[in-house]
Amino acid sequence: MKVAYAFLPFPANFKQACNATLPATPPWTFGATGNPFMTTSSPYQPTVKVNGTLYTIVRMLGEGLHSRVYAAIDSRTSVPVAIKVVSNIDPVDNGEHSQMFFKEIRYLTKLQPRNPYVIRVFNHDFDLRTQTGKIVMETGQDFRFMLPLHSSPEEVRIEYKFFKRMTDSQAKYYWYQMVDAVKHLHQNGIIHSDIKPENFIMVDQGQLRIIDLGLSFRLPQTQTSALRPFAGILLFEMVFGYRPFEHIQDNFEKMTHIANMAQNIHIPPTNNPHLADILQRCLQMNPLRRPTAEQILQHQFLNS
Repeated sequence: MKVAYAFLPFPANFKQACNATLPATPPWTFGATGNPFMTTSSPYQPTVKVNGTLYTIVRMLGEGLHSRVYAAIDSRTSVPVAIKVVSNIDPVDNGEHSQMFFKEIRYLTKLQPRNPYVIRVFNHDFDLRTQTGKIVMETGQDFRFMLPLHSSPEEVRIEYKFFKRMTDSQAKYYWYQMVDAVKHLHQNGIIHSDIKPENFIMVDQGQLRIIDLGLSFRLPQTQTSALRPFAGILLFEMVFGYRPFEHIQDNFEKMTHIANMAQNIHIPPTNNPHLADILQRCLQMNPLRRPTAEQILQHQFLNS
């Protein structure tokens, strides 16, 4: 038994807002798969059906505990897509894993015509027999690959001649989109709980899209829309080439260290006073002193 869910199409009046050069996409590789939701017409071309539409699997892009994401080709249009496949879903189970898939579908369909930064959805379904859900989305470049990841300023200095750090203008270009994406989510009463470079992809002409809305939740009416430190950490990494506290490998230790900090995060010296000011505001330890997305978008750093 298959259960299909209605989805909203790509907004007809949506226009790309950006103009940038995409990095080269890694070459696709082919391989067979043993996944039960796939069929294969040859050892090198596994396929999957979503609501009756056949997609040819090209390669796996990533995987989690209960999900995998594949690069694929729409057999009708030859358009490249990404397919997220989530397994072990029980529609009557109130557990977090099962509900996360249906929540992601709910948020994605709601936000398609309302938020130009949300990943575009082309198709999706849920197979009750195999307890497998599938979401067909546009594909793009993981924004993480735009950033060199170092654990300290020392690594940045040592490897400076081997990579080119983002300029302030490039950082503004992408950071504006990230903050604007979060602003649109807040305006629709939604908070994404895991904002990081890996949860943004870059599509045509440098337009960013936010993904993994299963990690979102409703914004309580009593809660302020002031941003978590993620906005400042994203900008910090883009302009300085490393994340604050990246030298602490264990996530629990990192969270404990941040929770016990008595002072705000140190901002390295910069020749841009507007950059220093917005970082200091966004990385305040006191959440009541952090700016909202709307306030960030009006700041001199993004408007100078």
